[in-house]
Amino acid sequence: MLKDATTGYGLLTILLHWVSALLIFFLFGLGIYMTGLDYYSEWYHKGPALHVSLGLILLLLMVVRIVWRLVNKKPAALPNHSRTTLFLATLVKYLLYGLILIVIASGYLITTAEGKPASLFDIIHFPVITQLDTTNVDRAGLVHELLAWAIVIVAALHALAALVHHFVIRDQTLVRMLKPIKKMPPADEQSSPGNSR
Repeated sequence: MLKDATTGYGLLTILLHWVSALLIFFLFGLGIYMTGLDYYSEWYHKGPALHVSLGLILLLLMVVRIVWRLVNKKPAALPNHSRTTLFLATLVKYLLYGLILIVIASGYLITTAEGKPASLFDIIHFPVITQLDTTNVDRAGLVHELLAWAIVIVAALHALAALVHHFVIRDQTLVRMLKPIKKMPPADEQSSPGNSR
C-alpha cells in the first residue's frame, strides 16, 4: 500500500526514509573524503559537483517528505510506547529535519558564494539568492561541517534506539519502517462471517 494508515507506514514513506538515510551517510562520507583531496586529484572537482547534486536531491526529498506527512495519515503509536518514548521520538525527528535543512542551506550558500547557481547534475540550476563574503563563507563552512557531524551522531542514536526496540523490547517499531502495510480488505469483507474469528 502506498499511503500510510493508522496501522503502519506505506511504501512511499518507507522509501523516502531509507533513501534519505542512505543519501545522508553517503554525503557525509563523500564530504570527509573530499577534505583529503589535492588539486591534482581526479575527484578534486568531481567530488564537490557530486556532493552538491546529491545535496539538492536530498533537499527535494525533504520537501516531499514534509508535504507527504502533512497530507498523509500518521500511524498510531504502538501500545507499549510511553509518553516519554513518543516525546523523544518526535524530538529526534524534528531535530534531524532541522539539522538536515540547515546543513543543506549552508551548503547552498557555500556553493553560490561565487555568484554561480547550484547545479543538480547540470539539469536543474538553483539560482543565487544571496552571496556571502569570505568571512561568512568560512562561517557557513564551519556550520556545515559541525552540523553534518551532529546529523550522523543523532541518526546513529536513532538507529540504535530502533535496534533496541527490535532486539531487546521486541516490538514492531523497526518492522513498521521495513515492511509496508498491506492493502486493507473492503469493509464488507472485514465484517463478513467468514472473516470474523
